[in-house]
Amino acid sequence: MFLIILLLVASCVCEQPCPDNESVDISDVRSLEDGTIVQDGVVFPPNYVYAKNVSGEIRRFGCLCKVKNCFRKCCPMGSVFHERICTEMPDFDVIKNEGLNLHYSSKFRKKVEMKDRTFDMLYGKPCAAIYLEDNTWYVQEDGELYVDIPSNIPPVIIYKPDKYCIDTFVNEKNETQLNALICFVTKPDNNNYALSSSCMLISCFFILLTVAVYAFLPELRNLHGMVLMAYLLSFFVGFLFFATMQILILRKEISQEECTVLTFIIYFSLLSAFFWLNVMCYDIWWTFSGKRATSGRHGSVMKRFCCYAGYAFGVPTVLTVILGALEFSDLPMQHPLLPKLRLQGCFLYGTSKLIYLYGPIVVLCVANLIFFTLTAIKIAQIKRDTEMLRSKDSSTHDQDRKDTQRMNLSCSRFSLYVKLFAVMGVNWILEVVSSFYPEADFFWQFSDAYNVLVGLIIFIIFVCKKKTFKLIKKRIQYLKDGGISRGQTTTSTSTRTLSTQSRDDVQMSTIKNTTAAA
Repeated sequence: MFLIILLLVASCVCEQPCPDNESVDISDVRSLEDGTIVQDGVVFPPNYVYAKNVSGEIRRFGCLCKVKNCFRKCCPMGSVFHERICTEMPDFDVIKNEGLNLHYSSKFRKKVEMKDRTFDMLYGKPCAAIYLEDNTWYVQEDGELYVDIPSNIPPVIIYKPDKYCIDTFVNEKNETQLNALICFVTKPDNNNYALSSSCMLISCFFILLTVAVYAFLPELRNLHGMVLMAYLLSFFVGFLFFATMQILILRKEISQEECTVLTFIIYFSLLSAFFWLNVMCYDIWWTFSGKRATSGRHGSVMKRFCCYAGYAFGVPTVLTVILGALEFSDLPMQHPLLPKLRLQGCFLYGTSKLIYLYGPIVVLCVANLIFFTLTAIKIAQIKRDTEMLRSKDSSTHDQDRKDTQRMNLSCSRFSLYVKLFAVMGVNWILEVVSSFYPEADFFWQFSDAYNVLVGLIIFIIFVCKKKTFKLIKKRIQYLKDGGISRGQTTTSTSTRTLSTQSRDDVQMSTIKNTTAAA
């Protein structure tokens, strides 16, 4: 995981700070002592300047859109589109003569003349494959093109300056019209939906199978097992509705209202899953901290589980309510806290996804790492103390041996949590990487394929073990015998006594196996 992060950071550092079509040539301008370059009143810091070999000559370029709001004009100033080519016709250039009609908020528009502009212009078509936009559009104050398509999902598409250009079009009658050219998307986003939804449904199968095994075996329905089942069911709901949403988008059988409802369900489910994972990490740290016993009465276990459930479901509920309140509030469209669920299609996107989904997940992952670190330190301390006691001929040796056996059981559980955290950590690292590189099909396909592995790996970690297989075999035999375990001749023994005895046998067997392995 750390290697992946380091590789990503290294790749970002090695990349040039902006695409070529968002930069201007500043080779003829001398730099200041600190490396800053000033051209026509625009200041380019050193981190937004890069060099490139152009026709055998090293030229310097500055990232214009990084330091100033910029808009893209298809033809040079004074030239317009006439007969589908850029033609020098200054009198017909609407942008030069009349300015640009900018959209400054969701409430009003403002005409900005070229002489009073606070932005700069880029020139030239951003891509080879380009088409004429015939929907309602306008340029925002941040330089992005807002296109309104009421019949589409999403109903609004926003293009950055590297995906569009605007200019004046002149027809045979010398009539002018300001219009926008949009880059063709080489591969629509929903092309990945078929693979992604299939992968998530397969993962859902293995997740549900893991939950069924834990629900089938009474020995696994302790506090640890109930927390794990709640975690897996939350992920199951999130993956299931996410796959359903993508399938409906592919079939074009979903409305914007349905998209919004599904988004809230998926958002709540995914957050709940990560809060349950946080509960697991806290619970194992609490166990090793010595503040509570490793076992307890059924009532105390249920009370603790209810407290965990209140936290793992309560906080996501509050966050979901906040998300909905902000979405349906009167915040202006350009406000950074506006989720824009109804404008950006199904689920969170861009800055909203970073704030409302990745933000809480990062905080929880940091907290989990802290719990894991503290637990690992405590385990090392207990093992060191145990080794010291073993070297002494103490009268409390038997008690120390029992404590060591209980610790080995907790260590095994801790190892499972670490594996689970690593599996989900890789999944969300891939998700973040693919969101930063939306056009990189390799990341998307690898991330979608990994969604299959999530459910399968969880199934292997928690079910595909000799201990679990023995428990399943014993449980099936118990049910075949009509609820009476093999070797018991008394029919008056209650089911509760049998379950308790079976659970004790499993614990003693696990203790012996763990001790033998040590």
